[in-house]
Amino acid sequence: MPNGQDCEFDFPAEFIREMEEQHLAFEIRGILTANDRILTLGTDTKVLSTVFELLCQPLIQAIADRHGFQMETAPQTIYPDFTLLRGIEDPAKIAIDIKTTYRRPNGFAGFTLGSYTSFLRNDTKNIAFPYSTYAKHWMLGFIYSRAQAEESRVVTLGERATINCPYRNVEWFVQEKYKIAGLVPGSGNTANIASILTANVEDFREGRGPFAARGEEYFREYWANYGATNGRKFYRTIAEFEQWKAQRAGR
Repeated sequence: MPNGQDCEFDFPAEFIREMEEQHLAFEIRGILTANDRILTLGTDTKVLSTVFELLCQPLIQAIADRHGFQMETAPQTIYPDFTLLRGIEDPAKIAIDIKTTYRRPNGFAGFTLGSYTSFLRNDTKNIAFPYSTYAKHWMLGFIYSRAQAEESRVVTLGERATINCPYRNVEWFVQEKYKIAGLVPGSGNTANIASILTANVEDFREGRGPFAARGEEYFREYWANYGATNGRKFYRTIAEFEQWKAQRAGR
């Protein structure tokens, strides 16, 4: 099929290609101001998440351009970060969401993958376009270790060597979201889906989550019904979910 008309492409391979061609380095230490001063990043996790998103955006744009897609960005609270599409009516849009997290002291890491009470239940809630119009949901995940803490400060260009990068040992992956989703919500009382929790980044890269062999529709059914009545969390395992489905079908 000619360039710009292909309906599918290997997004992970394309992203790796862009990373290699653009020699992207993750070691960002600050923000350059108009008067040639550098504002150091500090350790705020929200700021660091934005840094990784900014690093990825031109790479995703290059992929979109190569395959004839538009790229739409979404406000902070709307899923996904980027949508690749050929028009508003495109029934096979591509969602790309960027997530970052840091390793725990034991080396394990996990992500939150968005609310299970929004677009998984309501096709248009908190999402850029109807969920049913997306053919793929890719996640770009970045895992880092926290470096020695340094509060934000302003330095001159000549002093840039004194800036400590607030993170180190960055590992990343590209995977379909459902393949790394877990079975229980994130910490606390949030309505966020938690990913699998692992110390091995290959578990994310290879998509070794409990829904990987069951498919995206099964993932959506599980989470769209999670705690949907009177705040009850009906299940925490696949076996419990199947039992809940059987009981509901028997009513």
